[in-house]
Amino acid sequence: MNQQHTQFLDIYRAGMKTAAEMMKSSLENAERVQNRQMQLVRSALEENAKSADELASAKSLDELVSMQTRLAASQMERTIELWTGLWRSTAEGMRDTYNRTTESAARLASSQVQTVAERQRKSA
Repeated sequence: MNQQHTQFLDIYRAGMKTAAEMMKSSLENAERVQNRQMQLVRSALEENAKSADELASAKSLDELVSMQTRLAASQMERTIELWTGLWRSTAEGMRDTYNRTTESAARLASSQVQTVAERQRKSA
């Protein structure tokens, strides 16, 4: 019975360690995404201020329409950049979480193999 308790505690410890690693990975990913979003918002605000200045300096309707067309293309680029960055950050976070989980599972399996091998040696 003592052997089963020891195995259970080993599995429990490994599970708790894996959960903590997954939470850490998730937090790091959230921080990356949030920092990227803040960079994009700052950039958008700066570009918006420039755009407002440019539009205010338009002398004719044709010039205003021309500027607005250029600004719309720029805004579309920023939108695409935002979504691309978010998907990339999410994929990186998922990859990191997967790698950490796989490493933890490998450590747990190795630990269990060593425990079983030690017990077999002792009983032989």
